Amino acid sequence: MIVSEQTEKALAYIQNIEVSENRTPWETGRAFYEKFIPLAGEKEAVFQIEEQVAVKDNDSIRLRIYRPNHSDQQPVMIYFHGGWFNAGSLETHDTPLRQLTNLTQSTIISVAYRLAPEYPFPAGLNDCEFATKWIIDNAALLQINPNRIIIAGDSAGGALAATVTRKFREKVMAQLLIYPVTDNRLNTASWIEFQNGPLLDLKGGIQAWEWYLPNANDRNNPDAVPLLAEDLEAVPPTLIAVAEFDPLKDEAIRYAEKLKAKGVTTTLKQYEGTTHGFFQMGKFIKDAKVLMQDVADFTNRYNASK
Repeated sequence: MIVSEQTEKALAYIQNIEVSENRTPWETGRAFYEKFIPLAGEKEAVFQIEEQVAVKDNDSIRLRIYRPNHSDQQPVMIYFHGGWFNAGSLETHDTPLRQLTNLTQSTIISVAYRLAPEYPFPAGLNDCEFATKWIIDNAALLQINPNRIIIAGDSAGGALAATVTRKFREKVMAQLLIYPVTDNRLNTASWIEFQNGPLLDLKGGIQAWEWYLPNANDRNNPDAVPLLAEDLEAVPPTLIAVAEFDPLKDEAIRYAEKLKAKGVTTTLKQYEGTTHGFFQMGKFIKDAKVLMQDVADFTNRYNASK
């Protein structure tokens, strides 16, 4: 395994992160992940960033809306952050989403869904589904175009995005899955090859799935495990990005192949020399910007047809 020099620098930064371990394992993991934020580089200025709340029963779901300009006609990307279902926040993805909204000229709405293990499946997914419906139903209030919806997410957020896209396929223009989690078996060749990392490892993957799916009856549920889904016909055009040295690579490729077999227009791109998480490492890894440009090209292609 020969990662790029840029990736080596990012991994070296991560190896030097220190967090207090005087807390639960998942709280320690969240604190560790929050310290990835500087890896993304400088926070770009954005035309407008606003906070919104989608009210659900007695609960509320925080949304962060990034607008690249004053138009209400550009594509709208509903984004679910990664973090193995148990970490991540609006803050961990703030810098790359600022960059992405400027580059794609799309409004991006980031969703703060509930996390395992305090809120195992289906709590986080329910939040993502509710937020998507709320955004579409409140398009006028939000000053967005409900006919140009893109569902997107990275890692565990990619798993959530895949399920939300299936549920809302008639309303969604396209989907974007960045090194998505799609399978809970953790037995692909890439999981075997990269079981000790870099970044993700097999022990952590097993723990993440146990926290997310503590109920054994949920472990064969296609809403939780996207690769098990069979109702993929008429899913909108999809871009799937994978990192070369990522244990999740092969399951993402399998999902791409399954989509293609169901007739879905699917673009699969691999970024050489990179590792899981590189979307958030733009300070060091230039392919983060390459990925964003690929997203912009993909978005523009399907937006033009609307």
